[in-house]
Amino acid sequence: MKREVTIWSEGTRMAGDLFLPDDLRDGEKRPAILLCHGWGGPKSHLSATYAPFFCEGGFVCLTFDYRGWFESDARIATFEKHPAPDAEGFVTVRGKPMREIVDPLDQNRDINNALDFLIGQPAVDSSRIGLWGSSFGGGHVLYVAGHDPRIKAVVSQVPGMGAAADDEGFVMPAPEVQQLASAMARGDIRELPRPKGQPESLRGIGDFRTMWRYRPRVAARNIRVPTLIIDQEDEEYGGRENSGLAAKDAIPPTTIVKYHVFPGTHYDIYDKNYRASAKMARDWFIEHLMPRAS
Repeated sequence: MKREVTIWSEGTRMAGDLFLPDDLRDGEKRPAILLCHGWGGPKSHLSATYAPFFCEGGFVCLTFDYRGWFESDARIATFEKHPAPDAEGFVTVRGKPMREIVDPLDQNRDINNALDFLIGQPAVDSSRIGLWGSSFGGGHVLYVAGHDPRIKAVVSQVPGMGAAADDEGFVMPAPEVQQLASAMARGDIRELPRPKGQPESLRGIGDFRTMWRYRPRVAARNIRVPTLIIDQEDEEYGGRENSGLAAKDAIPPTTIVKYHVFPGTHYDIYDKNYRASAKMARDWFIEHLMPRAS
């Protein structure tokens, strides 16, 4: 039971897919899982793989495209002073859609708004909300779980954990980040350049200005809910010490945490290790979100 939905995030339309279990009864409320892809990954991938698999386990599931990616609309940037609003409060401006930009703080706003949408669904038990995220989205779900008390269980696979120190940039040295950010704030540069250190395998443009300040490993220190971390042995984006291992080490020792490492590299999690990792994630959510039989 998949239904296309519209989610509004900061005034911009996001495309989503809502999954309801086939055996859902009228008036019944179920635990729910929000799925967050990595970098600018498409919801269509999650809607064909993890979401229906989790839904078969009895969960309401929601996937979505981040603003500016795939089926979702983009933020509009204007480069001139706005005219005075008309009698109805509107302005007419010439703007440019900002597509395929990866801004981690913006993406976290999208996740928060998707959570608001999911929790407002009649079939959702708002006291049993889980987050699943992969790659850059794996860092996002840890960031959100460290701030949001609505989250009751987390699965994070091959997470991007951001810079480890104040003088590090994610895709270029910190002094160069500041120089470019200042140039953009002055208006000397109008559009984000592709960072020199961004891997060619990553589509779009990483917003180096916010990546510099984005610290999911700091937020992870506040996680108090059961968390499953799935890693790849030969993680190529900074190594496990900047991925799942960094997440495991950041979460307090009093929190329920399971750390599992699969053989292979980053993208093997979606191929060779998909079935095993998806089953591990679903079992985790069943254990920590499903009501116990009395």
